[in-house]
Amino acid sequence: MSDAALVPIRRAGARLLVGAFAANCVVLGAVGLTAGKSGAFPVVAIAVALTLIPTVWVFRSETVDAAQRIALALTAVCFPGLFLYLMSGHLWQMDMHMYFFAMLAGLTVLCDRRALIAAAGLIAVHHLAFSILAPDWVFAGGGDIPRVMLHAVIVVLQTGMLLWVVGQLSALITGKAEEVQRSLALQVEADVARGEAEASLKALKIAQAEAEHHRAAEESMRRAAEAADRRRLVADALEARLGAIVSDLNSMGVQLASSKEELVRLLSGAALRSEQLRKSHRRAEQEVRAVAADTGALVSSIHAVGTNSGEVRDTARAAASATRQLEPEINSLGGTVDAASQILGIISQVAAQSHMLSFNAAIEAARQSGDGSGFLVVASEMKLLSSQTAEATRQIERHLTDIRAATASVSSAISDATGKVLSIDVSTAGIVEAVSDQIRATTEIASAADEMAAQIDAASGDVEALDRVLSEVAKAMQQADQIATSVSARSVELDQTVRSVLAELRAA
Repeated sequence: MSDAALVPIRRAGARLLVGAFAANCVVLGAVGLTAGKSGAFPVVAIAVALTLIPTVWVFRSETVDAAQRIALALTAVCFPGLFLYLMSGHLWQMDMHMYFFAMLAGLTVLCDRRALIAAAGLIAVHHLAFSILAPDWVFAGGGDIPRVMLHAVIVVLQTGMLLWVVGQLSALITGKAEEVQRSLALQVEADVARGEAEASLKALKIAQAEAEHHRAAEESMRRAAEAADRRRLVADALEARLGAIVSDLNSMGVQLASSKEELVRLLSGAALRSEQLRKSHRRAEQEVRAVAADTGALVSSIHAVGTNSGEVRDTARAAASATRQLEPEINSLGGTVDAASQILGIISQVAAQSHMLSFNAAIEAARQSGDGSGFLVVASEMKLLSSQTAEATRQIERHLTDIRAATASVSSAISDATGKVLSIDVSTAGIVEAVSDQIRATTEIASAADEMAAQIDAASGDVEALDRVLSEVAKAMQQADQIATSVSARSVELDQTVRSVLAELRAA
């Protein structure tokens, strides 16, 4: 068992003992003066000497070793002996023996069993030696060996008890010191462990931060990959949908071009037939006017009627044949107008589809937000073109309606003219058969000729109106051609814009 924990207590106990020694010196002097003992001065001098030597040891040394503790113990039991000497012959001499027990008890502050044993041994030697050599210095009335033995037994018992107390006290102090040392060691270990734990916690936090950073980076990469996949899917969907739209626009442009060519061909044929009809009307007008002139001549010369009636009949038949030839041309013109109406229906369908495609493109542009500005521009242009196409189609339809009405009027007029010519033929035949009715017939012929001339004039106006309608239709077809060309150009621009946007979307 280590004595390091006892060093502070032993040092404090030693200083307490030397302080008690100094106090004993003073008390010894006072007792000597009171008792009037002649040898009091040497006793005080001895006491002072016994006090000075251990005092120097104790206050000059940081520790109190075993020899010093034994010396202090022997010095301590000397003071009760000095008191017995000064109190010899006094009633209180016997009471001073208790001072030995007090000094033995006071030696426990040294926490040293050897010092107690040395002090008890010195007490025993003192009692036994002075009981023989100077009995009055020990007991009043002379020496008494049995009393010495009794005191020895009491000293032994006290010493034994004090030895046990010192042992327990030393063990307790040492145990407490060892516990303190263990506590300090555990505290140091705890501080080290805490430092290591703090370092580990810091490393863990750093690792967690790095893991969180890596996780955030992985999450960002994953989101970027998902965004790229979504952009690719959107690009593929847009490419499929807008590709179909552009293909439809291209095909519609081709259909418009082919329809335009067909309509131009039909209009050219209608214009040619209209010119032929105009010539026929002029020729019929000339012939009718000739008939009117001949009828006037018949009034003046009945005889010339008979001669010229055959010529008139031939002329009437030629006029009837001419008017019959006009009927299939007018019917063909009506068919041409119907074909033009069908083509206008196709153009209307194309305009409606273009309007629907522009609406879809505007929706796709709105979905693409900032990336769909090109779509929005193209959609607006397509919407404008579809509106212009629809308006032009409506204008052409109105013109064709006018042409159809004019054609019906011309057909009706030709039918009337044919009927009149047949009437002339019948009249001419009646002239040949009955010259007596020539004047009446001539009058009827004159009126019929005048009426026919008026009708032919009206028919000429209708033909001119038909020419104007055909001109307007040609202008409308030019506008339709321009619209078809613009649609084709816009479809090409839309295709390029779509490809550029899809390339940017996939690259992003």
